[in-house]
Amino acid sequence: MKKIAIYGFLLILASLQVACKDWLDVKPKTAVEEDVLFSTEQGFKENLTGIYLLLASKDLYGRELSYGITDILAQRYEPGGGSDIPELKFADNDWYKFPSVKTEGYVNSIWKNMYKVIANINNFLTWIDKNKEVLTTPDYYEIMKGEALGLRAFVYFDLLRLYGPIYDTQAGPSSLSLPYRTEFNREEKSFSTAEEVIGFILRDIEAAEALLVKDPMYIEFPSGFTTETLGLDDFLRYRFKRMNQYAVKALAARVYLWKGDKENAARMAKAVIDGKDKEGNNYFALVMDNSTDRIFSTELLFSISVPDFDDQVEVDFKVSPSSTFYYLQDRSRVDKMFDVSVDGANDMRYREGQGFSFEAKSAVSLKYQQKGAFSSAVQNTVPLIRLSEMYYILAECESDDKVSANWLSQVRAARGCDDVVYKSKDDREYNIMKEYRKEFYAEGQLWYYYKRHAYKTFQDCPLKIDMTEANYRFSIPATAIRSPKRLVKFSILIIKSPICHQSVSEHYIDYNTDHPLTSR
Repeated sequence: MKKIAIYGFLLILASLQVACKDWLDVKPKTAVEEDVLFSTEQGFKENLTGIYLLLASKDLYGRELSYGITDILAQRYEPGGGSDIPELKFADNDWYKFPSVKTEGYVNSIWKNMYKVIANINNFLTWIDKNKEVLTTPDYYEIMKGEALGLRAFVYFDLLRLYGPIYDTQAGPSSLSLPYRTEFNREEKSFSTAEEVIGFILRDIEAAEALLVKDPMYIEFPSGFTTETLGLDDFLRYRFKRMNQYAVKALAARVYLWKGDKENAARMAKAVIDGKDKEGNNYFALVMDNSTDRIFSTELLFSISVPDFDDQVEVDFKVSPSSTFYYLQDRSRVDKMFDVSVDGANDMRYREGQGFSFEAKSAVSLKYQQKGAFSSAVQNTVPLIRLSEMYYILAECESDDKVSANWLSQVRAARGCDDVVYKSKDDREYNIMKEYRKEFYAEGQLWYYYKRHAYKTFQDCPLKIDMTEANYRFSIPATAIRSPKRLVKFSILIIKSPICHQSVSEHYIDYNTDHPLTSR
């Protein structure tokens, strides 16, 4: 029987300084056997919640894969201290070299932590089938397993978008990309091609979809609390903060579009937009102009809660010469981004005090300044998939230009902008790109759009030569590639911490050696 130690946050750093055999041999007072943890329904709930906590870390979607490195690469920011502090020179060409002195830390950390999440998911999936009988609440097994499979697909897809090729090329589908691990073990795993990885992702999505037909979809947006849902188990509430059945469909739309399968991408996107509850009301709705809802809460298909997010945002987003990272000292860049010379001044995504705060010539996004928001349910929230993206996917997949423009115009009208009319095929793609540029500021999605379309340049791109796949493709960490003779055993540490938005504890697995163990 494996012995896995469970520690509180205060013991993490100390434990990492102890040799493997020491902490494996010594059972602390707070230690719990793995089979004990997964012997109760509550243990499964805690473990799954812990996986969401990992996703919410600063190294992943709590910063780097939302408003961090992916938006830095898309040239969304221009910090005031950039001329004096090398790390803040976002226009430096080294940001587009993988690896380089500026990117190596990011690409290594993201890889390591994404596979940490995957390891936790795989371990969870092993135990949920092994101890299925302890899940006594109706539909919990299906919902939990469906969430876990959806999360695995979500993480692998972003790994592919970051470390994989530009797919829409002759060599793209056959390019070796990632090891797709579906089991929790220490066996090495060879790299799969991009096409194979997408196949694995879609397989997980299909399995998740089938299981999540039992998802109650108690999303409970701030304006939609009902007597029916108020008495629910907290685990089933706020489904827009979990990998719910419509988040899985939306993810499928993303994956199909990346693959170039526009028919299925459109089908899944339309299913999300048309999703209705048993009373016939749409689950999700575009947020209309004049709303105080900065993160478009009724559009959230999937999001995460970040502990202590207010403090983090206060440091990261501020307008001052000493600002850390995430603002623009030149307001004109934001004005250009939002077409202020046309109709952008009326855009709620831009407007002073709503979309941005303007001070002198500088600008900073207000999207994550959620302290004191109109509802506590939307505080500490980072959007990962939103409804508006489904409209953009339909606009891109639609063959008729008028119909395509109408999909864009529906979102634009909600934001306070004029309808759009395409002048040409190139104008069509340009307008779709501009909507991605406006809509997903500080959400990390613009970089993936540029890569998917193999843009040779883009707004404020610092490269004087054309962007190539090498400028878009993160490098695989050298430590992830090992020969069979160099396999290193890894130990497992389960960490227990306070929950962010639910009153339970989280458990997740950490590694004290590099992972995964792979060959290439």
